[in-house]
Amino acid sequence: MTIFFLLLNISFALFILFLTLAFVTGAPFVRSNKKATDAMIRLARIKPGMKVYDLGSGDATLLFRAATLGATAVGLEINPFLVLWSQLKILLSPYRRKLTVRWQNFWRADLRDADVVFVYLLPWRMQALEKRLKSQCKPGTRIISNSFIFPTLKRIGYDPASHTFAFQI
Repeated sequence: MTIFFLLLNISFALFILFLTLAFVTGAPFVRSNKKATDAMIRLARIKPGMKVYDLGSGDATLLFRAATLGATAVGLEINPFLVLWSQLKILLSPYRRKLTVRWQNFWRADLRDADVVFVYLLPWRMQALEKRLKSQCKPGTRIISNSFIFPTLKRIGYDPASHTFAFQI
């Protein structure tokens, strides 16, 4: 029984460590509410065959929504506990062939094949992410941001009820 509680405490400490690491990188896990999720999906204008990335995919909610619309959806998440949770959900899903979640720092990800990129990043990291997206994404890629804007990307949509923005490379 002592070993169980030791493992439980170690797991909790690691979970807190990864939450802290996510905050430092600019993307702590904050579950988007239904209003924001609906707006992000609507502004993305997802069509079958599109490639969608969610940077900091959390519990994979947006990925599942994108897959139901026919997209191939890829989540990049730094917290291994959330990756495992998402992978378990994917394993039990009818969309498992359309969904992938990787334990990866999105700052090092290859996004060249993205048609849509979802982000929910803290404001002080938006300028750096804009530079990265401009260098990685092809022209026409839609960037959907929950709550925060990019300094110079062209805004092509906005949902005032959820404070969600659509931009284009």
